[in-house]
Amino acid sequence: MGFRVLIQPSGVFFEADENESIVESALKNQIALEYSCNNGACGKCKAKLIDGEIDFSDTHSVLNQTEIKEGMFLTCSSKPLSDCVVDAKYFPELEGITQKVIPGKLDSIDFPSQEISVLKFRTPPRTELNYLPGQYFDLIYSGVRRSYSVANSQVSSTGIELHIAKVTKGEMSTKVFEEFKPETMVRLDGPKGTFFVRDSKNPLIFLAGGTGFAPVKAMVEDLIAKGDIREVYIYWGVSKPTNLYSSLPVEWSNTFDNIHFVPVVSGDDVIWSGRKGLVHKAVMADFDSLAEFDVYACGSPLMIDSAQSDFEDLGLPAEQFFSDAFTASTNS
Repeated sequence: MGFRVLIQPSGVFFEADENESIVESALKNQIALEYSCNNGACGKCKAKLIDGEIDFSDTHSVLNQTEIKEGMFLTCSSKPLSDCVVDAKYFPELEGITQKVIPGKLDSIDFPSQEISVLKFRTPPRTELNYLPGQYFDLIYSGVRRSYSVANSQVSSTGIELHIAKVTKGEMSTKVFEEFKPETMVRLDGPKGTFFVRDSKNPLIFLAGGTGFAPVKAMVEDLIAKGDIREVYIYWGVSKPTNLYSSLPVEWSNTFDNIHFVPVVSGDDVIWSGRKGLVHKAVMADFDSLAEFDVYACGSPLMIDSAQSDFEDLGLPAEQFFSDAFTASTNS
């Protein structure tokens, strides 16, 4: 059984299956609503029910009681119980980008540090690969599925590049670090997510934690290829200097007058002559006001939540903060 879901204020609508989440049905109809983790953990897909009935069963862990009473729900974990009218963000920029599962073969795997791997996959030559820098794919291998941001723009290289950190007892990262070798076959499901650079004239701040540099790399590569002349500030936070695993930000800042790079190390027991502490605090130390900036943050939920709260205290409008959180997987 299907129900009609009308999205406001855009006015787009689609048929939603009662057995699927609102986001799942929207994506099947090529309607791009805001979402990120797709498991109810990040809260990016918050929407408001204007009319109709929704199954709220999976939203209690992220939404507070006040939000629930106001009709807020998570589109990624709520299903329709009737025809509905929903106040939600809709992204026409993602029209025509179709999510699908494609085979991938590992071209190369490098370990720029003991804790980081850089994987480059090639896809079948006749497979149409279309995504926006900042989106992510699910990597599927040997019964395990995990989400990783694409680290290359389509203008910079073909195929899919992923940056994967070693996680203690992590099922996928253990396989990557111990089993993966060139020619390893995987499946890639995507693209997914609504993390991409919006059309704007504002200067940009990219905030990356660890392998959160991956989507930043893709987005900056795309900006460079397009000849974008906006001021770009890249803040990359890691626990120790060896995890600054790419030299590209230094190369960019040395080559382009509008690109600036600030590496930040948070570990107290490391030798490092540069900036230290929390990466978002470095941003706050450098700017008196963020009112005129667009901020793109990728990293842990704690980093993102802290940055958004503190940046708003520096005048950053909520609608100018965009993020993609590395949430814990719910997959086995």
